[in-house]
Amino acid sequence: MDAEETWTDLPKYSEQYITGVKAFLLNAFPKFAVGDEMTCPCKKCKNIKWQSHDLIYDHLICNGPCPLYLNWILEVSTGKRRQNIEEGTEYMDDPYITDFGDNLDEMLRRTNEPNVDAKNFYRHLEEGKQPLYPGCKNFSRLSFTIKMYSLKCLHGISEAGLSDILELIKDAFPEANIPLSFKAAKNTIKDLGLDYQKIHACPNNCMLFWAENEKEEACKNCGASRWTVVEKKGVGVDNNPKMSIHKVPANVMRYFPLKPRLQRMFMSKEFSKLILWHAKGRKRDGKLRHPADAEAWKLMDVKYPHFSSEHRNIRLGLAADGFNPFRTMNTTHTTWPIILCPVFVV
Repeated sequence: MDAEETWTDLPKYSEQYITGVKAFLLNAFPKFAVGDEMTCPCKKCKNIKWQSHDLIYDHLICNGPCPLYLNWILEVSTGKRRQNIEEGTEYMDDPYITDFGDNLDEMLRRTNEPNVDAKNFYRHLEEGKQPLYPGCKNFSRLSFTIKMYSLKCLHGISEAGLSDILELIKDAFPEANIPLSFKAAKNTIKDLGLDYQKIHACPNNCMLFWAENEKEEACKNCGASRWTVVEKKGVGVDNNPKMSIHKVPANVMRYFPLKPRLQRMFMSKEFSKLILWHAKGRKRDGKLRHPADAEAWKLMDVKYPHFSSEHRNIRLGLAADGFNPFRTMNTTHTTWPIILCPVFVV
């Protein structure tokens, strides 16, 4: 074969082509099959229909591979494996990973060194193991900081007020191992990935003032103003009463960023093992025991084979429901949380 020619370019009756098909099936079935079947990547099945090992072999010999999946078929047929940074696990080359090209090995070597966010996370965890004061068994520095931050949110304590409380506690109990200001406590929460972002929204819930709409002053759909004008009385320089006007957002969505939470999950060795359970540990007897046994999961595998080829890729379940947070049914205020949860339950 020429340097640019692969076995998929050869005649389907040639020995090299038949050897390539056999290599593909040998590597693909342990990784992608569900029971005794996997999706067939031939021209007619187009990686949609589930077929047995022998039928896929016949289809690839008779029909040939689907052009959309040529690169994936070639990479699976090579059977190259790389060691993952998690000791004792490995993965097969596939388009999802090899898009990084020749720099992948260098990238994996660099990932052995935690990045800045990971270093801050582990540093705060170590600090969190320190007792609140010598001999304290009820609170650590970290648990006290989180509890204090929670009370601030529940009772509407101002940032300046909380900083003054921290200073008072430190003066009264010099040995207390607490943050010296609210800003320090907030940075700890942020580094742990527990903070949230405020995104302004249309008062009629038409759109978010986010991304390309971040600087808009009115809703593009209904024309409602982004702001509510609040007037406050104050005292001017000449001691005369003065009205000050402030613009506050009419509606705010609180968003808990997904990326740092997923990163934090992958920092756990226990989680890294659990997330592979659906592929390596679950019982496959045709019964619905796990989301991976459902048709929706299988359909996801068929539509996105590059994504499903890496078992550690996260699949998220979406749930939303409205409730009245103040338990008063005659008020119009309701809250609609939208929850994403990882689907890897053992």
